[in-house]
Amino acid sequence: MDNKLPKLKRLCAVNDVSGFGKCSLTVALPVVSATGVECACIPTALLSTHTGEFTGWTFRDLTDQMLPIARHWASLGLEFDGIYSGYLASPEQALALEELIGALAGPDTLVICDPAMADNGVYYSGFDDGMAAAFRRLCARADLITPNVTEAALLSGVEYRAAPHSREYIESLFAGLEKHAGRYVAITGVHPAEGVIGTVLRDRVLGETSEDMSPALPGMFYGTGDIFASSLAALLVRGAHVSDALAAASALVRESIERTYERGTPRPWGVDFEGALPAYIRRVERIFASERA
Repeated sequence: MDNKLPKLKRLCAVNDVSGFGKCSLTVALPVVSATGVECACIPTALLSTHTGEFTGWTFRDLTDQMLPIARHWASLGLEFDGIYSGYLASPEQALALEELIGALAGPDTLVICDPAMADNGVYYSGFDDGMAAAFRRLCARADLITPNVTEAALLSGVEYRAAPHSREYIESLFAGLEKHAGRYVAITGVHPAEGVIGTVLRDRVLGETSEDMSPALPGMFYGTGDIFASSLAALLVRGAHVSDALAAASALVRESIERTYERGTPRPWGVDFEGALPAYIRRVERIFASERA
């Protein structure tokens, strides 16, 4: 039998499982799959909900499972086209992730790190400068990093500034990340002007910059960073051009936010990305139309 389609790409997603609130692996798995990429999961922690605005949440640390899972996969001879990491519960997990990458990554494996640790100028609950130091090591190992403005400031040592973010300030963040990033740096949550938000992505090898900006709706939308990073990671792993990947990932986030706003979904519940997936899949099909040609 002749194979009609190219080999399915495989991405390892290393992130927590928050049972309710649509973030981390509960959005990464469907988004990666919708991109046409196989998603294998290594959970870093198990929580009843995410930690934003919820109280009384449960937490189970899974550090002791990360490397055994990776070693089992390695013993099976599994190959990975990409390894994408999101929320890590501690600096110790960052060290475990470094070993995990060593066990699973081949010479052509794309490593993507979303240094999820802070927003709006402050660390997430339970994190401090030790987490930033751990992420600096990981980001230096990654081919693509996706920090928000706060995380980029913490990683680079540049003073955090609230919006609006001037072009000069974003350039200072890129310069500060020079030693802590691989080829691609995507800074999310950039507000170049009031009522505008988006992402600025730099290809440091080619020296090219792409950006995607949209009208900003008021308030906090949980899980959007996970949706964006998992989409961008999967698209690049599948072989999309970086500008196409940025546009498709940004459109998915934008439409998910719009649906949430129009429906009046309580913000801690996460964004309504489910209804945005059909249009996202059509965009992905257009990007990779030549695969069936």
